[in-house]
Amino acid sequence: MSEMGGGSDDSTDRGGGSEVSSGGGETGTTGSAGESGSAGALETGGSSIEAGEGFPEPGGSARETETGLPETGGKAGSLELGGGSPSFEAVDGGKEEVGTPESLEGYHRQSVDQILESNGKYMTETDRERVANGADRLEFMPYNPYGRQTGSYRFSQGESRIQVASISEIQQERSVKHETNHFASKHREIIVPEPDRHGYTVYQTVGMRQSSWFHSVRTGENSGYSEQGRGINEGLTTLFTNQQLAELSKEKGEAAEREKIYPQAVELCSQLETMVGEDSLKEAYYGGNTKQLEGKVEALAGDKEYGRLRECLDRTISRDYGERMAAVREAQEILARMSERSQKK
Repeated sequence: MSEMGGGSDDSTDRGGGSEVSSGGGETGTTGSAGESGSAGALETGGSSIEAGEGFPEPGGSARETETGLPETGGKAGSLELGGGSPSFEAVDGGKEEVGTPESLEGYHRQSVDQILESNGKYMTETDRERVANGADRLEFMPYNPYGRQTGSYRFSQGESRIQVASISEIQQERSVKHETNHFASKHREIIVPEPDRHGYTVYQTVGMRQSSWFHSVRTGENSGYSEQGRGINEGLTTLFTNQQLAELSKEKGEAAEREKIYPQAVELCSQLETMVGEDSLKEAYYGGNTKQLEGKVEALAGDKEYGRLRECLDRTISRDYGERMAAVREAQEILARMSERSQKK
């Protein structure tokens, strides 16, 4: 769940600590598995439940990074939303931020309203209510000239949190909208207790990104992290963000396009949209109905080709340029076959 240019991601967390990066796909709501010896799987989706003793911080970690931004210092703060007066606390980080707590809240509220108006029909009633209530926390975050991170989304222990840097008003608006789309995408989480291993396995989906890991209650460590679908998740998130900005004004849409955030993944997702239709992509991203998308792709591309296309999209956001280009060529072969067969029908 991140926005970045060129396909590198220097800030994605992996298992082994108290926090695991996830996002995209079909999960995200954090719940409690109870005691480690409890039986059966617990599924949470759309609404949160109170975290139990020893519950980890698996939440969706989204990183948004851009190419060429003069990230030099910054000041971080947080705005708590929902119920009562919002509070904002600045954290000393250097240079004064461009934005204010009110601007963060305004961009987030505008994004939520726009997403619900256009895409609420793809969501369940529970999810629409979750999205309408907004993220639990909006925060400014420091930025630096090396990490290039300008935004993140995380869902952890029942709390959703959006963080953005504030380099300019244009960047801040786009970053908030990008992370708000991650927040509005389908969230689902299944927790499977494993008492013999003194812990439990978490299966999480946020948007199109699916991830899993084992959490040890005994040590507090996460291990065995795996994920799939991050490429299509970031491609669709950026595609929808750019489209929504273009709806606000032609200039904002063109400015977003010029930033070239996840350019290969966005271009491939745009081509896929012409094959399967906007509704199919949004039903999968906002509604969690990935089976219908898989069916449409395989009806045109062949058996198991959806999985192959998804794997190609994952590789388009690799740090390695050669791998990204090879993945683009493979994905375009699949899309070309889909186009040819669709024309024959």
